[in-house]
Amino acid sequence: MPVSLIAKRDALGVSPGKLFIDGQWYAWDAQRIEQVHPASNEVMTHFADAGHGGVELAVKAARKAFDEGPWPRMAAQDRRRLLRPIMDGILAAEEELAALQSLDNGIPLSFSRQSRVSPRAAADIFDHFLGWIDKINGETYPQFSGTSNLHYLSFREPVGVVAAILPWNGPIMSFAMKVAPALACGCTVVVKPSEFAGIAVHRLAEIIAQSDLPPGVFNLVTGGAEAGAALSSHPAVDKVTFTGSPEVGEKILQASGANMKRLSLELGGKSAGLVFPDCRDVAGAARSLMGLCSTFLSGQVCTTPSRAVVHRSILDEFIHHAGEQLKQVRFGDPFDPATTSAPIISKRQVARILDLIRSGQQEGAQLLAGGSCPGGDLANGNWINPALLVNVRNDMRIAQEEIFGPVLCVIPFDTEEEAVRIANDSAFGLAGALYTSDISRAFRVARAVRTGSLGVNGFASVPNAPFGGVKRSGVGREGGWAAIEAFTELKTVNFNLDA
Repeated sequence: MPVSLIAKRDALGVSPGKLFIDGQWYAWDAQRIEQVHPASNEVMTHFADAGHGGVELAVKAARKAFDEGPWPRMAAQDRRRLLRPIMDGILAAEEELAALQSLDNGIPLSFSRQSRVSPRAAADIFDHFLGWIDKINGETYPQFSGTSNLHYLSFREPVGVVAAILPWNGPIMSFAMKVAPALACGCTVVVKPSEFAGIAVHRLAEIIAQSDLPPGVFNLVTGGAEAGAALSSHPAVDKVTFTGSPEVGEKILQASGANMKRLSLELGGKSAGLVFPDCRDVAGAARSLMGLCSTFLSGQVCTTPSRAVVHRSILDEFIHHAGEQLKQVRFGDPFDPATTSAPIISKRQVARILDLIRSGQQEGAQLLAGGSCPGGDLANGNWINPALLVNVRNDMRIAQEEIFGPVLCVIPFDTEEEAVRIANDSAFGLAGALYTSDISRAFRVARAVRTGSLGVNGFASVPNAPFGGVKRSGVGREGGWAAIEAFTELKTVNFNLDA
């Protein structure tokens, strides 16, 4: 039977989305956009397309709430008390939010409930940043010169109105990573979810709407590229925090120059997983790297290590176990416990991934498995059988462009220096992994690879550690104190005690 999400949509009570501005819900019926489910391409709901008009109202509300309202000037204890019910509300709606996220992007419900993109992980992020609220402090400085009686101290003040533009692949986690630190620092926020995945974020907005935040502190706009461009370029926005494609990130970077917006841009990746001959568990490394490309979100994660850089002495063993891992992949209804993998978010992205696979073959790579679209009951959805490509050279298009899909490219190497050179031969630098039992090599290679983060014998991100990229992978960091710095400005005040 073909996959259908209509019954689950109806059981979850999904209704048309609205805008939330200045403490009020707006139907905004003049223009609507459809959200379809990638597993079946059925319409899940309609959202308001805010366009320039809706964005203008939301930014105006956020600006007034920041300039005239109590939120930026509120005592730390009071701000924390107002934010804690939001965290509690996320935990209370945990099961519903997980299901809505699966209805958004097709991530299997088991991952939506338990992984780093789960509602519980989002609540943990809120919990972490709630703990920072009464610890956002400046410094005092020793008297520099005895010729005057000037004394200096600094304050961290909220950066202002924040535009938070979310991706579709982890909307709940991304919402928390942007909204929690912004609110904790005393900023006001306008959130825009991806037009591909707005259902779970809309529910999160409902949770915030039920809180006692002052009007205008939190606002939600929905829509497509026009709304996103209007929001990111608005002169009354002080900071943009964006997760998405490098191409859109470049446009935001250019537009920010008009009023020197502060930016946090988490963009694309082309991560490498380096597997050295002294790796104790080659099978585990192969299952991990192939699994990240074929299960969960099917490689549609910016940190996905789509390049497996493997020492030639263990190449055959690695390829064998990577192929074995593919036998565990199961497509289908994301609410079926047997389903392991998400569909591709759009038909356009399916076409792009297939084109990249073909280009690899044309340039000399060998396709050992996958790379085709299943038919039958899956024919209506955006599915690609995970592809395993070997004999890949790092100068191939498939090894240089971000795939954002279920493809693993296996690239052999002979020396440690060559492995590092291959890893760094990329326009991106977001994440990566290395597998070795030699602690000296692990330290040496981890320092040599140019990425914002790197895992040794495993990789994970947590709320209290910084995360972000170098080169074309972005600007700034999310997580921990780095996020507090990103949502605040330093002000230095000096006092003349002889006046």
